[in-house]
Formats: sequence, structure tokens, C-alpha cells
Amino acid sequence: MRIFVRFSLALAMLMFAWSSSSTGVVTTAHAASASNKQILQAVNAIRAKHRLPKLQLHPSLQKAAREQSKLMAKADKMSHKVGFRQGFSTRLKRAGYRGLAAENIARGQPTLGRVLSGWMNSRGHRRNMLHPRMRYFGLSVAKGSGRNYWAMVLGG
Repeated sequence: MRIFVRFSLALAMLMFAWSSSSTGVVTTAHAASASNKQILQAVNAIRAKHRLPKLQLHPSLQKAAREQSKLMAKADKMSHKVGFRQGFSTRLKRAGYRGLAAENIARGQPTLGRVLSGWMNSRGHRRNMLHPRMRYFGLSVAKGSGRNYWAMVLGG
């Protein structure tokens, strides 16, 4: 199976066409190119709407998110634990992150806007994204078996 992974720390694989929705989320994004600034704007627009502090990209959380999206794409399975020694806390330790953390995962959404909207419409995922002690995040998408596998790791 061929896996295409193109969300590095720079998250240079997204191009946003901004259009507002009721949740303040980017509604159209194409896998092409975008800046960290645009990605931060998309994620932080949600936080701002709820009067929460902005999040910042974090290299260790980005590493953990990238590993998770790759694992899911390779296994063609959406799960927080894809294989032996592949659980969330183990991945965080390997990435060098200690502290409060949460993970959102998704499969199939074609755009960043759709995955963010989906997470905001899910009670548990929404709670993670709006947790007042979260200050950092990493976000990754990997393609496997023709589907996008998304991972967002938040930390405080």
C-alpha cells in the first residue's frame, strides 16, 4: 500500500479558501500549500469564538500527530491504538512531550475545514479543542487506501 504523508511541522500541504461558517471554521481547504499562519488561524478561530487563548504549534505534538496519522493510514484503521506499543501515551513519550494532552482522530474528511467541523460537532473532540488549559497542538494528515487519516494532538 502506498502512503502519502504531507503534513510536516511546517504543515505546508494545505491551501485554504476562507469562507465563514456558523462555527467560524475554514470550510474549504485543498491539499496544496499553506502557511502555518493560515493553519493557526483556522484552529484559533474556533478558540476565539469561545473566548479561549490561542494555541501554538508545538514540535513534539506535531511529531506525535504525524506518527499517529501515518500509523492509521498504513493500517487502514482509525484508532487511538493502532498496534503494539502504539498507544497515545507511548507516542507522546517517544515524541518527547510530558504533560496534559489529548488526541482527536478522524478518517475520510477531505479538508481541514470538514475535519475541524466534525470534531466540533462531537462532544469529546469538542471538549479537547476547547479545553481551557490547552496551549499547544500538532496536526497531521496521511493518505492511505484513498482516504485521509487525521490526527490532532493538543497539549497544555
